[in-house]
Amino acid sequence: MTSGFKISFIPGPVNPSPRVMRALSEPMPYHRGEEFSRMYEEIVERVKPLFGAEGDVVVISGSSTAGLESALAGFARGRNVVAIVDGKFGERLAEISSLYAKEVTMVRSEWGKTPPQEELEASLGGADLLAVVHNETSTGIEHDMDLIADLASDRGVDLVVDVVSSIGGIEVKGDRWRAKALVGGVQKCLGAPPGLAPVMVRDWEGYGRAPYYLDLTMYQSSAMGNLRQTPFTPALPLFAALRAALREIHSEGLEARFLRHCRMAELLREGLEELGVELFALPGELGRLSDTVTSFMVPNPEVVRRELAKGGILIAGGQGPLRGKILRAATMAGVTEGDIQLLLSQLGEILSKITSKVPS
Repeated sequence: MTSGFKISFIPGPVNPSPRVMRALSEPMPYHRGEEFSRMYEEIVERVKPLFGAEGDVVVISGSSTAGLESALAGFARGRNVVAIVDGKFGERLAEISSLYAKEVTMVRSEWGKTPPQEELEASLGGADLLAVVHNETSTGIEHDMDLIADLASDRGVDLVVDVVSSIGGIEVKGDRWRAKALVGGVQKCLGAPPGLAPVMVRDWEGYGRAPYYLDLTMYQSSAMGNLRQTPFTPALPLFAALRAALREIHSEGLEARFLRHCRMAELLREGLEELGVELFALPGELGRLSDTVTSFMVPNPEVVRRELAKGGILIAGGQGPLRGKILRAATMAGVTEGDIQLLLSQLGEILSKITSKVPS
């Protein structure tokens, strides 16, 4: 989606639609009054189907990381936690869990691949909780949550899922996965500005103490009175923008939106293949290529990224050990076929220039 002269393929924050951006300037309601209560209730009811589950939804004024800590602080405290670490955000789940868990076991693999299934199965013996990133944007892999959830459930292991970069773009099946909690993001496939974290708790059993501001029981208690409220002052303009984004999502329809994200990702990958560009991710038995972000390899990736930016096209580089080695292009929220064709056209021209300068 364009914003001025720029087209952003950054995997969040995305460029929200003009309608969503206009909502930021709406008059702010009293956060303890009926108007905000109605807004919050609408947001909860519209975001709930995106989690694919029946449960309690609360919205924290804070980034998605705040939402993840709110869930892990309560469900990981004093327990044996397993985290799949095959990218930046799996690593983050392990780091947050380590603040509260008795022990954290990291099931690792080289970034861009998933761990062998047998290693995950072996790690779940004696575990209490499994923390997983549904869609790993640092590598472009969507984990096979049906399989992973079944492995955990068969062993009586609880599950917390990071759906930050999948909710609203890839089907999330919280009930099918029997997750304790799922944490979403608003600044990616939902197409809203960053700063809010929707969290669904399907099953409160075992939720313990959490930091004061992040205690999900306080949020749920505040939402159960005569007026649906937050326990602390909410980021009111962001709530208005999120409501506008959710209205757009439901106007499009969830199935249509998921199919569109899939189609855009396929179009991008097909175009890269035609340019002779090699994809980076090799998902393995616990994953597949993501429908919301594609990672790929080119000569001099940072040079390519800067040249694209000169033409008004923004894409992301690699993170952590992949910094300077890959590029990542997101097909989230409002990215169109025309946007992708322009990216591929400019990328082709840049690669041709770079190749022509290489001595034969």
